[in-house]
Amino acid sequence: MSNPDLEEPQPRQALGADFIIPALGCGLTAYYLISTVDLVWEAKATGICIGLVLLALCVAHLVRLGLKIRSGEADWSTGALFANDAFNRQRLGLTLMVLVYVVTIYWVGATVGLFLLLIGCMRLLGVTRLRTLLGVSFVSAAFVHLSLITLLDSKLPRGVLIDLLSKASGA
Repeated sequence: MSNPDLEEPQPRQALGADFIIPALGCGLTAYYLISTVDLVWEAKATGICIGLVLLALCVAHLVRLGLKIRSGEADWSTGALFANDAFNRQRLGLTLMVLVYVVTIYWVGATVGLFLLLIGCMRLLGVTRLRTLLGVSFVSAAFVHLSLITLLDSKLPRGVLIDLLSKASGA
């Protein structure tokens, strides 16, 4: 039989990093709800329903994490989230590529930007076959362009290249 007084205490679970995604979800939902004020009521109602569900789930998760920390089962540390290892460098690279896409989307356009983003992300994740890189990126970007920009006439930024091609073709 083991003596409970002699057992080493279990290390506490690091939950600090688990707060990042729900906090970002709450921020994104708040931004969406604020930015859709001028939309038609159907779009606003759909956004409010989805947004409130997302907010409720994020808040419930945050409360659950907070209760674990309060009870002493866990702490605020972030574990290996900021360790200098290959996985985290890869994660940082993906984040930076998405950030560049978001910042340049009005100049490059959603279609061309998505094409370049997918090539960069897949290459960073280890895809080396040129046919796969170009094929998946082209099909994905073309599908997004045809479905969202051409068929639905969405207001996604078309970019300088698409505008020039449209003017050159007379469309």
